[in-house]
Amino acid sequence: MRRWLATCALAACASPVETSGRTQAVTNATPDNGDPAVVGLVDQTDQLGCTASIIGPHTAITAAHCIGTSERKLRAFFGADAALGGTFIAVSDARIHPLFDPGGHDIAMLTLREEAPVTPLALETAAAETLDGTTIRVVGYGITGFGRSDEGMKREGTARIAAVQAEELITVPSPSLSCSGDSGGPALLPAGTIAGVVSRGDSMCDDHAVYSRVDVSRADLIDPYIADTAPGTASVGERCLYEGHCDSGPCLQANDDLELYFCSRACERDADCPSAMTCAADGCRYPEPSPGALGSSCDGDVECTSHVCRDQVCTRNCLQEACPTDFECRGSGSSHYCFPVDSGCGCASGGGGSASLVVIGLVLFAGGVRRSSRSSSARGNCSSRTSRARTTRRGSSSASAISA
Repeated sequence: MRRWLATCALAACASPVETSGRTQAVTNATPDNGDPAVVGLVDQTDQLGCTASIIGPHTAITAAHCIGTSERKLRAFFGADAALGGTFIAVSDARIHPLFDPGGHDIAMLTLREEAPVTPLALETAAAETLDGTTIRVVGYGITGFGRSDEGMKREGTARIAAVQAEELITVPSPSLSCSGDSGGPALLPAGTIAGVVSRGDSMCDDHAVYSRVDVSRADLIDPYIADTAPGTASVGERCLYEGHCDSGPCLQANDDLELYFCSRACERDADCPSAMTCAADGCRYPEPSPGALGSSCDGDVECTSHVCRDQVCTRNCLQEACPTDFECRGSGSSHYCFPVDSGCGCASGGGGSASLVVIGLVLFAGGVRRSSRSSSARGNCSSRTSRARTTRRGSSSASAISA
């Protein structure tokens, strides 16, 4: 049985979101009308399949395997019960741990396009070695036991830390336990701080669950990401993740790709803008196609909002959806992609892609997003790339996806 999540977005009511019976949540749990900083993650297929915790006005933490290759299409769901509705905020960026693999470092950071309407949770700063035997609270969305279909409500329970390993916490029921749909949810200590995020567990959700420790991920992921995405750290021409991210001027949405935003500033002439940008009525903008948009120049999938780069052009598959005006569908077999009609580009099967992994019933896809911007030369000859200009913000974003 499937339930539908009817919610309202920040500005308008959203379409119903499906919460599939494939997800599992806290076992032996009770409904949780509190913990507003623990949120659900709704993916690009409109399914609520993971949990995250708000740790800053625009920042959240979750599991790496919960992040899709198109993480800008993820949304954070704020609400206690899917059936009662809630609020969506779009995820504008994600970065997984640089050492993530199916068996470790399963932790990721998110940035929200709008400010979260809740008080953030704090991360535990002390080392976790002293936590053996500690009772934690677990919070998540989904069913309450194997084979059930009562997903969609936020629930809480308690578990006990049975072992502290170098990178992970092993918990056992006391009497509750996290499960796959709970992935990314917090291990909350008695003080309310986050000691870890749910990574994986046994298939029946009745023996143990594994959490990635946050203390050992501070230096490699958490602290650098918070610094890279802090207010005022993006310059004119760089991608911006929220209003206030730019060091000066507004964060403007691209006209040709609603998932793209760039830092701008007031101008009167082109000379007032960086060399790759021109002066528009509302400030400095890139000529279309905007860097990362369909038809723009690229060197790999991570530079495109579509996550598809072929023949150094950001594109997308056109077998199921027609190409927009001024683009044509080219290729052979299952490899058909949209290219500008005047680009002179062939259709290649090369370019980056996502690799699939399977672990304990989860299908993981590796992919990523690197924040970079380029001049809009792709509509010309594909072999002529000398005019491209790149502005890259500090740090890089990479991603991985889940189908649980």
